Amino acid sequence: MPYQMKKILYTTDLSPAAPRVFQYAIFLANQFDAHVTSMHVLEELSPDAKFAIALHFSDGDAEEMMRKKQKEAKEEMFQRVETLCQSTTLSSGEYIDPDRLTIRVERGFPEEKILSVSKEIGADIIVMGAHEKGFTHTFLGSVAKRVLRRSKIPVVIVPLTDE
Repeated sequence: MPYQMKKILYTTDLSPAAPRVFQYAIFLANQFDAHVTSMHVLEELSPDAKFAIALHFSDGDAEEMMRKKQKEAKEEMFQRVETLCQSTTLSSGEYIDPDRLTIRVERGFPEEKILSVSKEIGADIIVMGAHEKGFTHTFLGSVAKRVLRRSKIPVVIVPLTDE
């Protein structure tokens, strides 16, 4: 039986090079008529950062700031999809039907969220980028390496460049 790919988890750090990785996810989705969940993770604050915020803001204000950050990230993701789909350089393989796309912004530790959401949605594959330095050095501690080591499903890592 040929491999079936029905659910793709695409993760983004919202860097300028990230849309290139999204094009790979769209290409795969169109080849397999798969659904793409596009996800950005707002990294959990360190205890020191939480303490500093607690000194200057109430719990409600801090929570409101995080909700605002989540909303802004989600709006940025929608804008990127729209820009890509309206691009004049777009090939037919780079468009995705909005019914086959879900956009999520999560809070937590990136590798943990990527792995838990992939399991939650029943993803068949994870598509993510890794900055070039991650491949030319050992990229010890990078999110991509930790996801690759722990994932039970295939992971496609697209090298990101700042070009």
